[in-house]
Amino acid sequence: MTSLDSLPYELIQQVLQYLDPQDVLAAVALTSRQLNRIAEEPLLWRYYCQTCFKYWQAEHRFQDKLRGQLRNVDWKGLYLLRLRRNSHIARLVDGIVASRVSRLEKTEQICRYGYDAKDYLLSQCRVDDAHKDVLARRYYACTVLDSIHRSLAIEEWAKYQRFTQQGGPPPSTVERLNGGMRLERALGAFDLFMLHDNDGDLDEIGQLLDDISSRFHAANPGVERATTRGKAMALARWLHANNMTGLSDPTEETYRYLRNCLIGRALRDDQHPSLPIISAAIYSALASRSGFEAYPCALPNHVHAVVLAPPGVSLDGTTLPSTQAERQETMFLDPYGSDEEVPIDHIQNLLYRLGIFVGHEEMLQPTSTDLIVMRTAQNIRASFTSFRTIDRPLSQLIPMIELNRGDWARNLQPALYSMIWASIMMAPVLPDNDEVRWDWQQDVRDLLTYFYEYFPEDSWLIEKYVCPMYDSFAAPTRRQRDWELPSRRVRDQIRDIRGVDASARQPRRRSEVVEGVNVRFKIGQVFKHRRYDYHGIILGWTTEGAGGIADWDPNNQGAGRTLWAGHNEPYYRCMVGTDGSDHHIIAEGSIEPVDCRGGIEVLPPEIKDLVPMAGKFFKRWDSENGVFVSNIRELFPDD
Repeated sequence: MTSLDSLPYELIQQVLQYLDPQDVLAAVALTSRQLNRIAEEPLLWRYYCQTCFKYWQAEHRFQDKLRGQLRNVDWKGLYLLRLRRNSHIARLVDGIVASRVSRLEKTEQICRYGYDAKDYLLSQCRVDDAHKDVLARRYYACTVLDSIHRSLAIEEWAKYQRFTQQGGPPPSTVERLNGGMRLERALGAFDLFMLHDNDGDLDEIGQLLDDISSRFHAANPGVERATTRGKAMALARWLHANNMTGLSDPTEETYRYLRNCLIGRALRDDQHPSLPIISAAIYSALASRSGFEAYPCALPNHVHAVVLAPPGVSLDGTTLPSTQAERQETMFLDPYGSDEEVPIDHIQNLLYRLGIFVGHEEMLQPTSTDLIVMRTAQNIRASFTSFRTIDRPLSQLIPMIELNRGDWARNLQPALYSMIWASIMMAPVLPDNDEVRWDWQQDVRDLLTYFYEYFPEDSWLIEKYVCPMYDSFAAPTRRQRDWELPSRRVRDQIRDIRGVDASARQPRRRSEVVEGVNVRFKIGQVFKHRRYDYHGIILGWTTEGAGGIADWDPNNQGAGRTLWAGHNEPYYRCMVGTDGSDHHIIAEGSIEPVDCRGGIEVLPPEIKDLVPMAGKFFKRWDSENGVFVSNIRELFPDD
């Protein structure tokens, strides 16, 4: 019989590519000297690195390594490094799921690995339905991944801060407009706050734009030889013909859908829905890939794309007089609603109708990336405001905030969180304007409120980005000692949060309830509110009045709550289907239990939408008993 050793060297390498790398390490490499040599080949381990791990932390410069010399990289060592990190991440995730103690500390440890943790976290986000703690594992893996995604988004915006601080010669016009960022990545940062376990990170947004650009060039052979006007019109018409920008039959309500504010969503969606600002950004990003210069131009009531000819050359390719050698001719387009050039007098008439009679020349200049980010943040706020203020049944409002089926509840707080972070990061460093300083400090207060209530896992991001800026913006110009710096209070609160996270809490036992009081309902039961008819899930209980329920929360790290006065009627902490919040406190008399025995499909629709978030408190759904299985037994051991 022919042995593996007798096969040609190249063929053995091909065979080994079909084996699990850990089998190669543990068995094949120990079989013979020849197999050991082949198992050490850099080409084999480069293949394993490429196929076993999709996502890599930027520090690895993985794509550069792939393009470089094969033997300049210790590919086997790189694979083993990722394997060790995955093993450590797996232990940390198991610990996060098993106990609330040191949950934030373990989360932060994983976040420090950045994108090296994403492959494993995605596997846990998509763990099989039959897993004993499927909901908890999915929820906490996604929570950690969300924090990593936010770190990438904030780092993208932090490039603007570094740009404003750099010295040296004055930046060029292009550099000033970009502000150290790339437009599509700066806008794609918003997507990351609501990405969860879906595709569409910053690199993938770039790849989508590259693909669209390739399709445009394939459909327009020779376009690279056209004039600036020719390229600009060809791109506008191709985008319009292929429904790549704008909205289909928008109404006042559908215009404000959250999905229309996100560039990544617009690129991935079959219908490519986008507000004018996103349409102009997509156009501008594709223009840079097509050999001409274009930027959004944000006017008070609309956003156009402004195209710039090269200096000294007209839009139609003719050379301008020597006296105009630095001049750049401009033309305007409306990628949102038209495939034709927009005459300048048409735009000026619009400004006149708005009561704007002066300053047209300044307003018709390209808008810098930081201002486009800020305006997008305002659009996200408007989407959230519309969702909150329109008086309609919840089922009719959900499409306004929903990106994928059933994820509306998961998007509410991250959407506002992204808007506040953008407002903070897009402020120039050390502004002279006291009003800007005041507004910025108010944004920080809003951010800290959201952080304490909803995103305590972001302690490391607050320390890394907000605290240093807070000292610069809020402190007087005279240098102070560290203990006097304005961020001291924030750092103290973060220290307190970590202290609470590391400590065990006194459990609440039914056997210790005062005599004569009966806590009827159990954690994990689904109920309907007797008066308002909405559905919810019971998360905890107390007999100490309505305020007593606040103290047990294993995830919310906010400090200093005062107990409400109340009698001994039990109160319940609940997650409800009206807004996805888990902060609702409801008296026992208002709760009507619902029999939901069967699969998740028997749950009321609004409870089905809460299932991804239920993993914060529960291991899985028990179809036989019709309840969620508690994952907070440390706090409520009898439930």
